[in-house]
Amino acid sequence: MDFAEQSEVSQSLRVVHGLLSSGIFHPQNAGHVFFRSAFIDSLISLRALMYKSERYAKRISFNDDVLVADKVKDVTDLIKYVRDAVCHPDSDNHKIEGGSIATFNVIFGKGCLMQIGDFRQESIYEDDIYFTFGGQGIYLKRHIIRAYKEAKENLMPLIDEWQRPRDL
Repeated sequence: MDFAEQSEVSQSLRVVHGLLSSGIFHPQNAGHVFFRSAFIDSLISLRALMYKSERYAKRISFNDDVLVADKVKDVTDLIKYVRDAVCHPDSDNHKIEGGSIATFNVIFGKGCLMQIGDFRQESIYEDDIYFTFGGQGIYLKRHIIRAYKEAKENLMPLIDEWQRPRDL
């Protein structure tokens, strides 16, 4: 990994860590003007980490609580799917059954946001936050934080000592 790529990885690690530790994703901040922006920025940086991890170490490939369908086979695919949805409003990643649009719905804790026939947008965990886009959903703890930690573990040894983020 060259100097520029090490810098990109280091910056992405700092961004995701900073946003996750900022408290912006606490339920009381759901209405905060930066809630959505923080989510988008974290997914952009996390997607970059998934790419670098796969390229230079190994793919983050767990599929626990991932709805495996079409383009999504594991958490790396899920992160790409969600990143594409938040960055491209005209993407098909916002569509659900019947052609309806569902984008950036958030469930704090356990609950069902909607049901259309057999399709449900629901969180099954009381201790997590679930963000939904079209027919997919991503958990903060079970997907985002876990994938970040695995990418960090894969990539930190590949960054020169003097470029490693010290505050992680």
